[in-house]
Amino acid sequence: MEASPMHDVRPTAPRAARAFPVARGFSLVEMLLAVFILGIGVISIAALFPAGIVLQRQANDDILGPVVAKNAFAVIRSKLDPSDFGGMEDFGFAPQYLGPGGVAGTVRPIGGSDIPQVSGDWGWMRPGFLFGNPANQTDAGTVDVFSAAYTRARVGLPSGTVGAQATEISEDVAVGPLFGIPYNRAKYPLYFIDPADRPTDPLAQQLLEPAVTFTQAERSWPQGNPKYGTASSIPLSTYYWDCMFRRNGGKIQVAVFVYRVNIPGGDSRPYTVGAFSNATGSGGLPAGAFDGLGTTPPSPAMYLAPNFGSAGSWPNRTTALGAGNTAVMGYTNPPIQNEIPGTGINQANSFGAAEQVWDDWQAPGSWWIDNHGTVHRVLNGRTNVQQGPVKLARSIPILPRSPINGYPPTASGNGPNSSISAIWFIPRRDARGNVITPVFAAVEEL
Repeated sequence: MEASPMHDVRPTAPRAARAFPVARGFSLVEMLLAVFILGIGVISIAALFPAGIVLQRQANDDILGPVVAKNAFAVIRSKLDPSDFGGMEDFGFAPQYLGPGGVAGTVRPIGGSDIPQVSGDWGWMRPGFLFGNPANQTDAGTVDVFSAAYTRARVGLPSGTVGAQATEISEDVAVGPLFGIPYNRAKYPLYFIDPADRPTDPLAQQLLEPAVTFTQAERSWPQGNPKYGTASSIPLSTYYWDCMFRRNGGKIQVAVFVYRVNIPGGDSRPYTVGAFSNATGSGGLPAGAFDGLGTTPPSPAMYLAPNFGSAGSWPNRTTALGAGNTAVMGYTNPPIQNEIPGTGINQANSFGAAEQVWDDWQAPGSWWIDNHGTVHRVLNGRTNVQQGPVKLARSIPILPRSPINGYPPTASGNGPNSSISAIWFIPRRDARGNVITPVFAAVEEL
């Protein structure tokens, strides 16, 4: 029988094979490639976290720095009045330089040279500090504005503190004892009263002496635990400030430096400004252009800039690069006004010395205040001789000379120097190994 086309039977695949085809897995190469791509993505994302933390910290510093400075000025004004300060002439200084030449009054810093000032004024002076009182560690790092404790010890009056450090003036003068910032003799006559007539009661004496202090706790933000080295529920402070004063145009100006402190090793103790000692433990300060002796206040530090009129002055107003400077060292030719001569690539300056704390004015982000009261910030800095030159965020302003007491100004003689003679700054570490980050600096009238 012949088969009908309607009943044509053809072989077909099994039903199960049609419903569930055979699956093929990933090869080892494909798996390794996928893990590699995933790892790159994870690493890229993880790399953003440290950068984000740094940027967040910088943003906090930029926002909180001015806030802490305003708080500092408020604290200072709560205890000090312009009438608390006096003049150099009140203590026997003649209206001239404390060294050869000139007709304007000034202060010669220890180890430094004359920084000219108008007669009746005085340049930036750092307050004294109190250290090492074993009976009361809360005194550690206290600012003694007029160096009252140091003066008490020098004139034979009983003093409740030890380890007091005075400011730039270290010798007795003709009329009376002056070891730091000049104070108003009429308002605070204790040291000028005949010893036989001085009151013996310490409280009565305090009314007659310029004893104005700011503890380390008062100079912190937010204000932390005033008990040095003791545990407390009060959180440790993050920001701190130090200050200095000058008399300019007969008015008192205050400079405030704000900085952040990181204590290494997770130590729970509050930070206090420590008496200066070299990192090598030898004591004293580096020789040369750095200003200071063993009794010099540790904060802010001072650096004496080159003299005006040379290719190495700050700012460099010549068309030359300066002695030893070449364009290969990273300088602009001709030099621009925000470049600091002597800080080019492979120019040692003072790098390589055993103590490098006083090189920190060159570090990126450093804040300066110069002898004119101008605030500067380092935009491009250096931390070793392979870097440089140091460049500021803004050009150094040109300050014209003006006649002083009828004498015409000259390039190197009469009148305040129009270039930078000295800068004050916050070192980036201390003898205890604390890491210090400059945050802000400002100058205001008291």
